[in-house]
Amino acid sequence: MNKWLSVICLTGSLIIYNQASASQPDAEVLFKEMGSAAQNLSYEMSFMSFSPRSIIPVRYRHGIINNVPISQMIQMDSSRREIVQKGQQISYFEPGFDAFSLNGNHIVDNLPSVLFADYDKIKPYYNFIDAGRTHIGDKPSLVIRIISKDNSRFNYVLLIDEETKLPLRVDLLDNNSQTIEQFRVISTVLDSKTVNDSLANLSKINLPPLLVSPKNSSPSFKWRVGFLPPGFEEVSRSERKLAENDEVESALFSDGLFTFSVNITKAEQGLPLDQPIQNGRRTIYTMTQKQNVITIIGELPLATAQQVAASIRF
Repeated sequence: MNKWLSVICLTGSLIIYNQASASQPDAEVLFKEMGSAAQNLSYEMSFMSFSPRSIIPVRYRHGIINNVPISQMIQMDSSRREIVQKGQQISYFEPGFDAFSLNGNHIVDNLPSVLFADYDKIKPYYNFIDAGRTHIGDKPSLVIRIISKDNSRFNYVLLIDEETKLPLRVDLLDNNSQTIEQFRVISTVLDSKTVNDSLANLSKINLPPLLVSPKNSSPSFKWRVGFLPPGFEEVSRSERKLAENDEVESALFSDGLFTFSVNITKAEQGLPLDQPIQNGRRTIYTMTQKQNVITIIGELPLATAQQVAASIRF
């Protein structure tokens, strides 16, 4: 009896192991298919962006016109903010402000950055888990979880349309598996003539001028960051004058999925030592060290932001 029980347990273990082994490539392939669909298909998507302090209705159109990506995003609330992408140029239009353009590969506002992440770059730092199938309304969807291996950053749950591979819902989770932001699609239309004609017209318009970056894009700082979560690298640095005798030195870091900046200014008398703010994915943490104010701003859990700030040496 014990012998047969041992055989049954061993067989069950092998089956579970094989299923788990098979599910890992499935999750990875599905993640790549979602990114490819979001960046290459022609579609219109209406969605809601939920965060602790806002609910933003958005209409997003995307297509490839003459081998050039063309996108349009319009916030459907009272602001009527519009963002247009043509190739590597992203332009912003908002009532009451001058229009301007920036260089970029995709529109980042309101869209989850995970849609544009490079799998090969983030793979060493995240586990991709096949979490099965479900439905959103009448649409069957596939579920994958993207979990930080070292618990130093946020996690994702993705619900992906089984047919089109476009995202249907994206939940951003903190380290306690609580949802802190959500992207939820209301409707999607593929290959619409109206959408394609609209994007074709957008591809012909002249966009506003590019904002010029300062020439000194890599200044030398008298400080360094001692601790970074694995995979985070410095991607840029800058310095800006705030007042006659004050300036801010900034360095931007990214792991290919999340970004944050370290900002250093001179301390003012009476400034509080600790001013943490957490709003969805965005954390602001401030501390003072050696007459300097260190401010971490970006997509990090508060505990990680505190570690980064405490590691800075002058």
